Amino acid sequence: MNTKTAQLDPTPPAIPPVAAPQFNRRRLLLSAAGGLGALAVGGGAAWWARRDAARGPRLWNSAAMGGRVVLPSGAQQGLFASGYDGSVRSLDPATGAVRWSRVVKAAPPVNDLDGWQLANSGGWHAAAGEGVVCVVSTAGVQTLDAATGEPRWEVPLPEWPETPETSGPAIGAGGVFVVHGAALHCYDPATGALRWSGDPGVTGVLRLAGDAVYVAGKDGGLVALDARTGARLWTQDALGAVEDPPAVHRGLVYVGYSGGQPDSYTAFGLDAATGGVRWQRSRLPVAGPLAAADRTVCLLSGDRLMGLDADTGDTRWTADVPVGLGSGVSSMTAADGAVYVGTNDDRLLAFELATGQPRWRDEPDRIASDTEYTRVFLAATGSAVYCGTRTGLHALRAPAAA
Repeated sequence: MNTKTAQLDPTPPAIPPVAAPQFNRRRLLLSAAGGLGALAVGGGAAWWARRDAARGPRLWNSAAMGGRVVLPSGAQQGLFASGYDGSVRSLDPATGAVRWSRVVKAAPPVNDLDGWQLANSGGWHAAAGEGVVCVVSTAGVQTLDAATGEPRWEVPLPEWPETPETSGPAIGAGGVFVVHGAALHCYDPATGALRWSGDPGVTGVLRLAGDAVYVAGKDGGLVALDARTGARLWTQDALGAVEDPPAVHRGLVYVGYSGGQPDSYTAFGLDAATGGVRWQRSRLPVAGPLAAADRTVCLLSGDRLMGLDADTGDTRWTADVPVGLGSGVSSMTAADGAVYVGTNDDRLLAFELATGQPRWRDEPDRIASDTEYTRVFLAATGSAVYCGTRTGLHALRAPAAA
């Protein structure tokens, strides 16, 4: 394994403007609500001015940075942001103060599509844990010391992943996991030495949970591997093309796929040890990642939030959520008794995970006048929820336990 020290450029990579972005089938479904919201911005502005402003339990806000929000795996304390400007920052979770900031080296886009994807991805994919922050850019896999931001090691990629929007790394179980060259690779967090590589024919959709890593097959299905050795644990071929990382909770793996049409989403609850199907729900109006916590699986589509029983897949509750008035899509995450929904116009809502009852909502002072495509990134703990968008990074207090 050839490794070399990461080089950090003094300025972010230049990204050219692009006129014609491209999406895959599920991304088209995802963007439909955001596109309709963008058309409604003009008319929605009048409604916005008449509304009763809502304020959640705000902890801090930083307009100087926005993008992907990364919480470290394990018991380590910290918060990291991978921003639109090509930088990675370490933040104090309690105050938002920047502890260190680094610009990640990146190769220039080779075509217009690459340029659009990078400009609209919300920042380089990143993960934190095992004392390092790992970033996947067009230049390769780069790791920084989590405490200082100093470069640790770098592994050049033979080629930019085919689907950069789903090529994020994962850290835990003593390894750094990255998919490139249609295969999953495990690196030593301290040295970058390759520990194992295998299972060709997979995509960058992966989830690490405990001592197992779950990765989507390039032709469909889900594969479970031993995170320590790379040995295949099981394969579930009953799934179609999986385009979002699965959720893992209490011995079950929750995963879904879309048939490319409205109300064509199918969700599965799989046995984490064997891959066997415990339950299956079809014709769901869902087109986004699942989240699971506290015996509840959450699904979001447009203006509808659903909570399913994690053991049976039965519907426990449904809740109405606003559709963002900007361009882009909403995001959802669940943790420690609460489920959060963030919209592309900077609204953030908290619901009771057990019942779907609203706990609080937070709104900005004004809606953005432009229609630039916006991604919403959420990360939550038992004490706070962090939301990253184009307008900045926001932290709010988690609801108190019911």
